[in-house]
Amino acid sequence: MLKAIKMTISIIKKGIELFLEILFPSKCLGCYKKGEIICENCVDNLHLAERPTEEKILALYDYRDPIIKKAIWNLKYYNDPHLGQKLGELLYQSFLEEIQLLQMFSVGSPIYIIPVPISNDKRKRRGYNQSEIIARNFCKNEIKNIFQLKTNIIYKKSNTIPQARIENRAKRLQNIKGTFEIKNIAELKGKTVIVIDDVTTTGGTLTEIIKLLKKSGSKKVIAFAVAH
Repeated sequence: MLKAIKMTISIIKKGIELFLEILFPSKCLGCYKKGEIICENCVDNLHLAERPTEEKILALYDYRDPIIKKAIWNLKYYNDPHLGQKLGELLYQSFLEEIQLLQMFSVGSPIYIIPVPISNDKRKRRGYNQSEIIARNFCKNEIKNIFQLKTNIIYKKSNTIPQARIENRAKRLQNIKGTFEIKNIAELKGKTVIVIDDVTTTGGTLTEIIKLLKKSGSKKVIAFAVAH
């Protein structure tokens, strides 16, 4: 019964989204071309990440790019699912070579996709986790079904000061230390994991999660971020 209700709600939501898209077609964030959330021409001109990241963290775009900054802001605070779809797609396409190497490393076993969690309080206020939206759409691009989205393995125990508000790197690392905890350690043994986030700054959050997953038995862990 509950499964049927959830399916009905999902169908209704998709219907509403389609109806709104017909009434108010998407416009490119860069050039305002109708029908595309970020058109191919603007995608080709996005600034790729140039600043170095921490080991095992790969970032795609420079967060200072105005289109990327606006896209992440709109997804994070205005719940635009089309942006999550586009960012997940771009992340998958851009890191396809790395994904193929991970597939060979995992020797036929599924690759776990874990979005960076947010606290329950923040999720209640916002209604969603933007990294999870990106991760879900990242997974949808893989037609061989080698990915398994996992949102029940790691959680954030409490609210912390947003990392972007802390300028000192040492204080950022201290701010995030001990914030995350593993729920299902047994699931991680020998697994290959990709952690997905929207933005990485000093890499403190992703580094902390990578260490925790490795400590819990994961064979290999890397992180993909949309921007840095």
